[in-house]
Amino acid sequence: MKKGKMSWKPIVSFFMALALAAALAGCSGGGQTSAPAQSTAESAPSKVVELTFWSLFTGDDGVTMNQIVQKFNDEHPNIRVTHIAMEAMSDLYVKLPMVAGNDAQAPEIAVVWNTFIPYLVAKNSIQPIDIAADNYPVLADENFVNPEMVRYNGERYGVMLDFPSVTLWGNKDLIEKYCPEILEDEVVTWEEVFSLGDTLKEQGVIDQIKPVACDWAMNDIEQNLLAAGKNYSQDGVNLSMTEQDVADAIRNWKELNDKGYFMPEGADAFGMFSQGQCVFCSGGTWSLNTVKEYGVNYIELPPIQYSADNVVTNAVAHSFVLPQRSYTDEQRNAVGTFIDWFEQNAILWAQAGSIVANKAVQGSDEFQVLPQALVSRKATFVSPNYIYVSICEDTLNNYAWQPVYGHISVDDYAKAVISKITSQVEAQQ
Repeated sequence: MKKGKMSWKPIVSFFMALALAAALAGCSGGGQTSAPAQSTAESAPSKVVELTFWSLFTGDDGVTMNQIVQKFNDEHPNIRVTHIAMEAMSDLYVKLPMVAGNDAQAPEIAVVWNTFIPYLVAKNSIQPIDIAADNYPVLADENFVNPEMVRYNGERYGVMLDFPSVTLWGNKDLIEKYCPEILEDEVVTWEEVFSLGDTLKEQGVIDQIKPVACDWAMNDIEQNLLAAGKNYSQDGVNLSMTEQDVADAIRNWKELNDKGYFMPEGADAFGMFSQGQCVFCSGGTWSLNTVKEYGVNYIELPPIQYSADNVVTNAVAHSFVLPQRSYTDEQRNAVGTFIDWFEQNAILWAQAGSIVANKAVQGSDEFQVLPQALVSRKATFVSPNYIYVSICEDTLNNYAWQPVYGHISVDDYAKAVISKITSQVEAQQ
């Protein structure tokens, strides 16, 4: 779909009615930490308001979100939130357009990646959020890191939860033994990864310990693209990524494998990490609970960089959005109360590994002692930019590490990736 003016009429600003509604319940009592400001709400809705909340949290983060929702429900007897996690991320992006405008089927709240906001807007599946700052000062733009991530065509479409980010998990015992200099600046460069491989080879342990293993090919290829200052699109509408960009994004991984410095094909990356078979494992903030279970003396670092002077992390923003549907005043108030409460209690979400977007919570003492705080201090968060980002990521997922393990040449891979993306985008326009 080509970029253009939306054909649907502007929807009445979601939170605008809050200024005319009765003041709401004060946000939660015990457990609040580091809120930038207290809500001015004073009374809860007069009857139980049921809210359905769709998300893509299916793993450990889903367990955490269920606990947070239960805590909110316990503290707000007049509001009941039901959290439903989609079985697959793609299900969420298929179902939201299908139920758009159907109040009987559309949820009152959803969480999506910010990178899918342009697509969902084009599909008329979500509506803008205009925050009534007098009612919910916590939700004002200035209280979030990178608030532009949830803006599209001049409108704010989301309230950010966190930045699920590509990170590098390190075995501190192995780092101190084979590459202690990395702990000096807490940034790992490609040059250092190759040097580490040389060291492991010289010491005769390269067959037992690899410099790095990777959990998700697409994330790591995309990370290299963004770290090189490239993106799928410069304007969000037209593909600007070239065959050369694709080839460059995977070339280092290919060279690592050619030297015998990469994980064996088909290996379980985190399984290797748990057994001390790799010094580093590329994963993400969402891997914290898994890593904790291994009993490894770990450190969480930004992903591998081209330069220690320009640290970039491939990160999207989980964002609350408002599905395309109508809302009663009670529903508006209840949704506002839930999102406001979540942001004031965002440390609960952070404790499961998330780099929260709320500035006050991110700067709090409670957050700064968490493993992911190092990444938030070191790195600049950059998101993939393209209305058809799902096509790009699906294509990278489908090819995975094929060129790394020699099943296709890097040049042929690059041509195939661009060709497939181009043809699929054209089919949707």
